[in-house]
Amino acid sequence: MDRSEAAQRMLQLRREIWRLNRAYFIENRTDVSEDVRDALKRALIELETQFPDLITADSPTQRVGAPLDGRLPKVSHLSPRQSLQDVFMREELDDWIDQMRKQLGSDARSFELVTELKIDGLNISLVYALQDRAAGEASYVLTRAITRGNGTEGEDVTHAVRTVENLPLAITVPWSMQNDPPAVLDIGGEVYMPKASLARLNADLPEGERFANTRNAAAGSVRQLDPSVAAGRDLRMLCYHMGTETADALGLATQEEILRFFLSTGIPAHPDFRVVQGIESVQEMYESVQEERDRLPFDIDGLVIKINDRRLQHDLGSTAKAPRWARAYKFPAEEKPAQVLNILLQIGRTGALTPVAILTPVHLAGTTVTRATLHNQDEIDRLDVRIGDTVIVRKAGDIIPEVLQTLPNLRPEGTKPFHFPKHCPQCGTPLQRTLGEVAIFCPNRTCPGRTQESIEHLTSRYAFNIEGLGKETVEELLARGLITDSADIFFLSEEDLLSLPLFKEKKTSNILAAIQQAKTIPLERFLFALGIRHIGRETAEILARSLPWPEGDTIDVPAIERTLTEQSEETLTPIDGIGPVVAASVAEWMRESAHRTLLQKFADAGIRCTPPKGRSAAQVFAGKTFVLTGTLPGFSREEAKEMIKERGGKVSGSVSKKTDFVLLGTDAGSKAEDAQKLGIPMIDEGTFRQMLRAENK
Repeated sequence: MDRSEAAQRMLQLRREIWRLNRAYFIENRTDVSEDVRDALKRALIELETQFPDLITADSPTQRVGAPLDGRLPKVSHLSPRQSLQDVFMREELDDWIDQMRKQLGSDARSFELVTELKIDGLNISLVYALQDRAAGEASYVLTRAITRGNGTEGEDVTHAVRTVENLPLAITVPWSMQNDPPAVLDIGGEVYMPKASLARLNADLPEGERFANTRNAAAGSVRQLDPSVAAGRDLRMLCYHMGTETADALGLATQEEILRFFLSTGIPAHPDFRVVQGIESVQEMYESVQEERDRLPFDIDGLVIKINDRRLQHDLGSTAKAPRWARAYKFPAEEKPAQVLNILLQIGRTGALTPVAILTPVHLAGTTVTRATLHNQDEIDRLDVRIGDTVIVRKAGDIIPEVLQTLPNLRPEGTKPFHFPKHCPQCGTPLQRTLGEVAIFCPNRTCPGRTQESIEHLTSRYAFNIEGLGKETVEELLARGLITDSADIFFLSEEDLLSLPLFKEKKTSNILAAIQQAKTIPLERFLFALGIRHIGRETAEILARSLPWPEGDTIDVPAIERTLTEQSEETLTPIDGIGPVVAASVAEWMRESAHRTLLQKFADAGIRCTPPKGRSAAQVFAGKTFVLTGTLPGFSREEAKEMIKERGGKVSGSVSKKTDFVLLGTDAGSKAEDAQKLGIPMIDEGTFRQMLRAENK
């Protein structure tokens, strides 16, 4: 990127960041996630580092917080409020520690760190004024609460913060020293709304007025001019900061002492902080909290790490924006911006074309993402995604990254809308679209793209799970004519594999052993591996449990073919979870002579299937839908789900009017509240076990 391009990009980023900040901090509206705002700011910082002469005074990197909206009185802070610098990876923490060691020199040997939960709420400064001093103590009353604002001045929200139930309006501080106690106490913390309270609040609000998250709900409540609104919304506060002059006057030498002072005087602070030596302990705490975060009653987005010794904090000092002695160690982002470099069409095993955005590399939820699905032409049109656009990419767990939205304010000039071609990019066959469906297909069953995808699908984790046969190896096998369909995998020889580039004896031996081991496979995984349209993992499980398969420890492929052939659309459609679309797809697949040939090749290869577990279990849960919430002491959630499915039941991820039972474990979440509102029966593990035992009566 040259200097003129950088200047234009920086201008776009500055405008977009300030627009998003105003929406989030002032208008209490979430246009994008905090992960996206953080990433856009980091992108601006990178460009400003590369082109420092292009930094402007109004850049959001040069100021703390967001502009004020003028509705509430502006008040100056007793001491400047700064932001924390974010880190997202262990390596960044190591660099931070090294920087501090170099600056501190010999003092680096007393290097205690304090870790605290990073509450996702609204930053508030409190001022407690001295009211009286009696023997051995000083009394203070809350006189002011101020939003962070621009770091120098914020909005006076005392009227609303006084309604926060866990915040004392008056405190007593032990005071035995001869000198006078400080005239004011300068304290900082976070106002937040518990998750359960947000669920109750949103349930009572019209759909268009509901809050996107607990942070927005807290901000919107605190900024209400009528304090009764805040009083009715179950706001809480946790404190973690004390102004330098206040801490000095109280004789508090460490961050640990500040937190213990809060706890001892009734000022709300979270007790789950740790004083640790070394970054390894920080990492252990980070990983532990990340696993437990969903069970906390409030939202957090990481850990805050601080030097414990306030003398060392003073020696390290601050930049214009952030203290050098603290970092916010954030959890991996699930949403981030990236730029679309290209849009490619990927042909699936059923012939459906899926558009894929090729992206600038972005670190997302612990992995580097360079591709994201765009689903179909309708979705591209809805999002108006174009090559060159900056888009928000989302990833949750193991889900394939997808484009969530575009940021049109960052769009380069001259971009054009993307449209599917009229012909298949792999084989040139005219593409088709079935009436009423969004998918566009290549109807050519011998299309090279379809063949490769069907083979990769067969070897994938939830099908035959053959390790070592990745995309590149399958491409090479097809190019050399060593395989022509998915069943050919089971006829590969040692000579075939040794002829491939980079294949040695050990690698070849391992793959051949994996192929041999895969010849015995659970029935549901075999049905999924066939690649029948509309047959996903769950539908394959339903078919495996519902159809009249032969008895025995294993089922051969000819028996599977006979059972599927004997089924008609009329017999399949009534099965719960199948329906007419899936039934028609199974019948159509079995009518194709090419598929019967494929099944015969599987039979010749010696493929055998094990019947589903619990096939003989009484179907005591037939037609019943369960929702699981919380931790079950006696068995894992996956085990419970399997027991329900084996007995004919279904498991859903959310509570609705169609739910029959909610199975409650410990630390049950909002699903229990949803069940109570809808009148859905809630059962514990003991009742669930009794229902399981009923099958033997």
